[in-house]
Amino acid sequence: MMTQQGSIQDDREAQTTIADVRFEHYRDALGVGEARPRLSWIVATTTAGWRQTGYEIEAYGVDERLREQTGRVESDQSVLVSWPFAPLSSGERLMVRVRVWGNDGQPSAWSMPSFVEAGLLHASDWTAHFVTPNWEEGTSRSQPAPLLRRTFEVRAGVTKARLYATALGVYEAHINGITVGDSVLDPGWTDYHYRLRYQIFDVTNLLHEGRNALGAKLTDGWYCKSQH
Repeated sequence: MMTQQGSIQDDREAQTTIADVRFEHYRDALGVGEARPRLSWIVATTTAGWRQTGYEIEAYGVDERLREQTGRVESDQSVLVSWPFAPLSSGERLMVRVRVWGNDGQPSAWSMPSFVEAGLLHASDWTAHFVTPNWEEGTSRSQPAPLLRRTFEVRAGVTKARLYATALGVYEAHINGITVGDSVLDPGWTDYHYRLRYQIFDVTNLLHEGRNALGAKLTDGWYCKSQH
């Protein structure tokens, strides 16, 4: 567990522990769409009649150095607690931990570190352009799902890589022949006239030094009906 100076030690003998820390209901939230994500946690305790009377939250950078802390806050709230720190910037990643006090006056153990990473929070963060297959769709026969592919070079020493992806329709992304993520029918249904959902994937382990290939399989999905 991390102390005020950022060292790590264990504290497993405490009778009250934090079992689950979430950001906007997500564990280890990758690509949260809020600059101030709300926090929730679950308390596990062996003390009869225990109830929360206060909490403390700390935020650490990826270098494990303490960035911000709340100090003890007198509150019994543990669901969708307001973000107490400076707003996250696009792509910013923090490690957060929580501890609580109960009506017995004793602090719990610190929670295990949980991670939150902001997505692309502003339209100006998007710099890529849509790509599309180079053919005209007809109405006389069905068209196969188009496959898109391009190669790119990766230098040695990459420590973090993210894929931000969306489509007008449904897509399945691949890197070096491996399917990215385990979801299906991305980016999901939406009203295409007003918004377009996107996904964020941690693809660090799919890349290697040298030439890599990014591919995508596309289908019309719900977008086809929205055009008629």
